Amino acid sequence: MNRKLLAGIGIVVLILVLGAGAFVATQLIAQQKQQADLPPGSLVFEDVMDDGSGKPVTVTTIILPAKELPERPSEAGGVVKRQVDNSYFVGTGNISINISEVNGETTTAVDHSGPEIELVTGRDTLFYRDVTQVDFTASETKEQTLYQELALVEQPETMPEGAEIQAWGQKSGDRVVADVIVYSEPR
Repeated sequence: MNRKLLAGIGIVVLILVLGAGAFVATQLIAQQKQQADLPPGSLVFEDVMDDGSGKPVTVTTIILPAKELPERPSEAGGVVKRQVDNSYFVGTGNISINISEVNGETTTAVDHSGPEIELVTGRDTLFYRDVTQVDFTASETKEQTLYQELALVEQPETMPEGAEIQAWGQKSGDRVVADVIVYSEPR
């Protein structure tokens, strides 16, 4: 009798685990299909925040690329680690930016999991500053789609550490000679 009860419990647990796995797999497939339907260069952010009642809520923000940009994925994108003359060294992969202010002095710590790529600019490189207004607060729909807004600017004298950057151009190994660069200040 004990063995039959344990076997029955085991079967129920197995069915629950398989059901949960199928649910997660379905969600992942649906998310991948949604992202595959987006135009090249689209950005998708998922933020977990408090909905005001102490419960975590996931808000998905999709930013569709501006019409000024090439209609293909960028050759490189990430976060600026440092600038040397007309080269920007960019950290790629999973990115973490920690901005803190102590006694009126702001410090930025940047971490990334991927390789560092060099973006080389020339006098014909176009620079755009991303001026898209993004509200990452929880909304009723839990999803928002925005169109990227850009401002054509001169090449900045210095690019701050932690700035997000994307580049289109000619890629060779871990180096991109950039035709177009889009950047945004650390947020």
